[in-house]
Order: sequence, then C-alpha cells, then structure tokens
Amino acid sequence: MNFKQVEAFRAVMMTRSMTTAAGLLHTSQPNVSRWIALLEKALGFVLFQRVGTRIIPTPEAEAFYADVERAFIGLESLNDSASSIRRRGTGLLRVGAVGSITQCVLPDAIRLFRHKHSDIPVVVNTGGSDAVAKWLATGVCDIGFCSLHTDLPGLRYERIDTTHGAAIVPRAHPLAAKAMLTPADFRDQDFISLPAGSFNRAAIDRHFPDDARVLSIETPYATTICSMVGKGLGVSIVNPVVPRALGIAELCEIPFSEKVEFHSYAVTSEHYPVNTLARRMADCVRETFAALQRPAAAR
Repeated sequence: MNFKQVEAFRAVMMTRSMTTAAGLLHTSQPNVSRWIALLEKALGFVLFQRVGTRIIPTPEAEAFYADVERAFIGLESLNDSASSIRRRGTGLLRVGAVGSITQCVLPDAIRLFRHKHSDIPVVVNTGGSDAVAKWLATGVCDIGFCSLHTDLPGLRYERIDTTHGAAIVPRAHPLAAKAMLTPADFRDQDFISLPAGSFNRAAIDRHFPDDARVLSIETPYATTICSMVGKGLGVSIVNPVVPRALGIAELCEIPFSEKVEFHSYAVTSEHYPVNTLARRMADCVRETFAALQRPAAAR
C-alpha cells in the first residue's frame, strides 16, 4: 500500500466514479483502476462492487475511508503548519547589534519587519562587536549586526553597508558655513572622539598625522558624540547614518575631504541554521541603511 493508491481510493470515494476521480488526480481512468486493484490486494478485501454503470463502496471500504479521512485531515494540518512557518517563521526572533545600529537602524528596520510579521516577538540585545559575535557563536541570537569582524571562528560576515565618514559640527558653529571640511579645518577645535585603540578611531586619526585638534571628549558611542556636538561641546567625524537617523536639529553634517569608511555587517553562525525571520530582518536592515544613504529631502 502506498500514498498514490490511498489517494486514488479517497478520490473514488468522494466522486463515486473512476473517471471523475482520474480527472481530479490529473491521471487516466486505467491508472485509477490499477491503483484500486493494487490497494485491494494489499488490504485483503474488496473495496468496490459494480452495479450496472455505478460503483458501490463495500462496508469494508466505508470503514477504511473513515480512517483515510482522518489521515488526510492530518496532512492538511501539516500543510497549514508549513504555510504558517513560511509566513511567520519559528515564532521568535533574537537580534544582537552594536549600539549605533540598535539606536539608529533597528527601529525603522523593525517597523518594516512588523508590516509583514506583526505578531512575532523580537528580542534585541545591544553590545560591542565582540559581544555580538559571542552571542551568535553560542546561539544566543539568531542574527547579529556589527561594525567590525572578530577572530571568533565559525561565523559568517556579510557586508550590508559601507558609508564614508562625515564631519558634524553645531549648526551655529563657524565651520557650518563650509561646503566641505579638510583636516586643517579641525585645527584648535574641540574634537569629540571614539575610544583610543578602536578600529574606527584609527581610521579617522590617520588623517591627522600632525594632530592639532583638541581631543576634549572620548566616548564609544556615535549617538553620544552626535548628542554632544548638538549641545555645542565640540566637533567630530562619524558614520553619517547616525546623525541622519537621530535628526538632531542643532547639528550640521558636512562632507569630509578624506576617505574614512564605516562598514556594517550581518553576522550569522555556521553552526546554527539561519531561519526565515532572521533573513527577513537582514533585508529590512539593508533597506533601512539604503534609505539613510539618500539625502534627507529624498527620504
């Protein structure tokens, strides 16, 4: 007995016709007759009797049909379950991200995600790139978003955004009138910097070999830098995605003449499957980054 034979039997029971059942199954009437004969041989009893041009189910067939219907209801339930998984994923999404992405990108990305998955809980963990990598390596998070590669093995890094650093100054600052700032423009200016020894700090500092900046404040978070610049505490160079997302009215973004690249990555583990929800969140993060790359008037 196999599924094709049982499916043919069910179709005949539903239509009371070998020919109509064949049409329902997109096959020929001889095929249906053959499958029914094979099923009868496997079961050890007759399923149908012919009365003129009609076929009549035997009592054994009626009893067997009740069990067949229960089985097919179970199959339909599995189909509904698969459809739900395609639509909703596994039911919970755990995200790890660095602070700038958590504060500036994830809110809009989650809003996009909610349009299709309004009933899916999202758990967001925030930490440095090293912490995000550990969460992915140990299965704490389904997907991570960070700004740096780490040395932890078994992780996949996919670059999802690269942005050139921009200068930020208070809107009332004399430098705000310039169309572009060069390293020389920062001479004697209070500069709010990322932590010493960090990768992005080094990428900025290499453009100031004879540093005449006044390194007045140091903080690990670009969002904090933007807030401080907006309060008139100094100037800085940051990933422009951050000030664009924050929309601080007192802050002015100006192109920087030198090339400073800020990268963002989606991180997954080679040891844990990437589920549907994680892939869709990554798409939403990419879309949000793309929107923040456009000029404010176009967003």
